[in-house]
Amino acid sequence: MKRALLRLRLLVSLIPLLAFRCLGADSFELREGDRVLFIGDTFFEREVDYGHIETRLTARFASKSVLFRNLAWSADTPVGVSRASFDWNKGEDFMLARVKEQLALVKPTVAFLSYGTTAALTGPSAIPKYRSDLVRLMAAIDEVSGTKVRFVLLGPIGAQSFKGGSADLNPLMKQVEDVTRSLALEQGAAFVPLTGAWLGARSYPLKTEDGIHLTETGYETVAGLIEAGLCGGTSPLPSPAVDVLRDAVRRKNELFFNRWRPENWTYLFGFRKNEQGQNAVEIPKFEPLIAEWEARIAKVRDLNHQDATTIAEIRAHSASVAHPSAVAQTKPQPIPTFEVADGFEVNLWSENPQLHKPIEMNWDAQGRLWIASSEVYPQIKPGQPASDSVVVLEDTDGDGRADKSTIFASGLLIPTGVLPDSAGGCYVAASHQLLHFKDLDGDGKSDQKRIILTSFGTEDTHHNLHTLRWGYDGHMYFNQSIYTHTHIETPFGVVRLNSGGIWRFDPLTWHAEVFCKGGCNPWGHHWDQWGNHFFTDGAGGKGIYHAMEGATYFTYSDMRREADSISPGNYPKFASLEVVHSPNFPEDWQANAITCDFRAHRVVRFAMNDVGSSFQTKEMPDLLRSTNVTFRPIDVRFGPDGALYIADWSNPIIQHGEVDFRDPRRDKEHGRIWRVTAKGRPLVNTAKLRAAAKTVEQIARGDTPGQTRLPVAMLPTRKIAGELFDELLSPNTFNQESARRLLVILGPDVLPLADHWAAKSSDPRARLEAVWLHSAFNRESEAFLLGLAGSSDARLRTAAARQLSH
Repeated sequence: MKRALLRLRLLVSLIPLLAFRCLGADSFELREGDRVLFIGDTFFEREVDYGHIETRLTARFASKSVLFRNLAWSADTPVGVSRASFDWNKGEDFMLARVKEQLALVKPTVAFLSYGTTAALTGPSAIPKYRSDLVRLMAAIDEVSGTKVRFVLLGPIGAQSFKGGSADLNPLMKQVEDVTRSLALEQGAAFVPLTGAWLGARSYPLKTEDGIHLTETGYETVAGLIEAGLCGGTSPLPSPAVDVLRDAVRRKNELFFNRWRPENWTYLFGFRKNEQGQNAVEIPKFEPLIAEWEARIAKVRDLNHQDATTIAEIRAHSASVAHPSAVAQTKPQPIPTFEVADGFEVNLWSENPQLHKPIEMNWDAQGRLWIASSEVYPQIKPGQPASDSVVVLEDTDGDGRADKSTIFASGLLIPTGVLPDSAGGCYVAASHQLLHFKDLDGDGKSDQKRIILTSFGTEDTHHNLHTLRWGYDGHMYFNQSIYTHTHIETPFGVVRLNSGGIWRFDPLTWHAEVFCKGGCNPWGHHWDQWGNHFFTDGAGGKGIYHAMEGATYFTYSDMRREADSISPGNYPKFASLEVVHSPNFPEDWQANAITCDFRAHRVVRFAMNDVGSSFQTKEMPDLLRSTNVTFRPIDVRFGPDGALYIADWSNPIIQHGEVDFRDPRRDKEHGRIWRVTAKGRPLVNTAKLRAAAKTVEQIARGDTPGQTRLPVAMLPTRKIAGELFDELLSPNTFNQESARRLLVILGPDVLPLADHWAAKSSDPRARLEAVWLHSAFNRESEAFLLGLAGSSDARLRTAAARQLSH
């Protein structure tokens, strides 16, 4: 309540300034029958999720029947660079033609334009073209609408200082604002300035995630600023009436998004539309559903006179998405029989109803397995709720089977990746977004959702963003596949990837970059003890690749030079990848690669040998295989105990390239996790590490009295850090990866302690781990790097050279 009052007071204090500076404010109004378009870059794209701007304007003009439609796309330009998809290299006429196709769905009478952030991020040389392209877009909107459209131009929100030391964007933001104001005056359009530069950086009121993109609270504030700038003041928004209206707006936005920007564009309208059915006929079926929600909006837009029956309908829908009852009950499924490699055994670790349809899994440092699950895959039906979820599984009694299942986050659309942060939350790749969910009260369920990055390509849902991993350098890595085209805004600039590749993202600074390009469908990425990266390909038949930073691989669009695979011969399609580092597995298996041949129902193994400056694989006998067609291994991870865990899609149909979206053979309910152990070899006891992880999570969340934000030199933080350093040299993958993550959570104060530990250690890899830990905080470790560069061990010299290249 206090925060809400503070925002209100701040907003009231700004209204005179905004009203004075807004062009066209005196004449702005929404009229009966208006069709309002929001179009632009990330600023308007995220309004689809939050709905605050539309809600305010709807309530302001509650007596008028007005339709709002949002066609925004992250990192877009007025001629449509981000929405060009497969035509990205055909020139601006092709791009603008795509924009016109989408405009025809709306034919607006009023259009709000906001492209300023992308223009500023692109640099000073882009600003003149930004202006001319806006003129071109406004003419296109008039042409498609067949009338003179009333335009509202928005300035960019401005930039705040942000950890990571990105360049001050405010001078560029101010230039863009000035150009936009001038154009609005020339075109007779309304203009609302949002740049904080003229307010002074310290007093800038809008809350952002990364310095340039608003939080949900920021959108709530800016919605009031826009209303005040256009209308000379703000209308009261009584709660809970405004929440009911906004829920209806957001549901309508979701339906329209799935109508105009559907998943699987390649199969619906693109060059593969004739391969597996005529599913494009479903897309117009969203229209009556959108109309139903428009009717509900009409009954609740007057916040003082809302229809009680409609309120109940809206609340019931919101509750069903936010609080699903449970994982659906399922029919029994036969247990497959396996051929297992000599010396190994397999047991069922988890199955329905504990989970369903696992796509990716990752462990947190407390030994809980997080699963991205999708029953909606491969394509949402008109009217179908986005009901997918993240499920957390635990073996609380240590008997080798999961006995606890918790739905951590729900209401997701085809999550293709999940990565716990071991600090009370997780990152999720879902549709075109990278999201973050956090448990604020420690009950094991998400209380907070944040949008981290948008827009990753969705032209093919089994090519969507996937394979989320924490790197040894503390950064996040994730993959996309060949049919997807990605365009994202970061505080460091716009980054685009028009084909497959691997991304690297620093969640401390919001810096995102392309690590390497190519791969047809690279569903697998891991590294060895020396930092050599590898990826597998779910298409292309080339086995395993040595993933080198900056390299390009098979199928990358506009490729000048191709780095080949390290697997001689032709191979099936593979998914997932682990490099063996577990004391439960025999010595001759260490540093081997394990991946999934999901079509042939087997888990395969490759030996990897040094050859020149790279590697060469040799296929070894299978770890596991089955003749049961429902065994579909698609992900493998080594667990806390050193055993290998296998995610089983449990489906006679593996994807959708050859089979219709609605094929009745598709299994929407089953899923399993298998556990493979070596007979007679001890399992790893990680109780001490997991206890430390629990304490670190409590510190990160602020649950530990007296420990929040304490310097690392103070107990118990110092003691925990000391215990974690030796785990960096553990023979068990889980221990290593958990220790790296926990040390990053504890913060950069661990670095002097890490240097002291590494200097004393007799293992030269300790110095490498210290270098990597410095890299996680974007710090240099010059003394250790120089020592490693002069090492007699070529593996250490190579690792040092890799770090020095940064």
